[in-house]
Amino acid sequence: MHVSLWIFLGGGLGALSRWLLSVGIEKITHTSAFHRFPLGILMCNLLGCLAIGALFGALAPRHQPSWVFPFWVTGFLGGFTTFSTFGNDTHRLLTDGFHGLALANILASTLGGLAMVFLGYRMTQA
Repeated sequence: MHVSLWIFLGGGLGALSRWLLSVGIEKITHTSAFHRFPLGILMCNLLGCLAIGALFGALAPRHQPSWVFPFWVTGFLGGFTTFSTFGNDTHRLLTDGFHGLALANILASTLGGLAMVFLGYRMTQA
């Protein structure tokens, strides 16, 4: 199968998974103190960072089939994580006057994302 088809399939599955996880978390938190915070997208981005760290840690030093990185990294994780939604969620928090939540989203997404990549990579090296 051509590499672009692997990316296409992975991206579709990743985007669908992001939507399902995000909507599921929103349904759980809609009556909680977290109802204004974009917890669903944060979880997708953090889990995606953990997964990419683990994939690179486990697979990069080894030979793998040629479809693995295009499907999982470019496709699935590219569709599962989203910087544009993070930006929109943060903008919405700022314009609605929730400056503290906007800052928390920025810090949790960026610092948490870096920490999750590191953790995912380290988990495969232990």
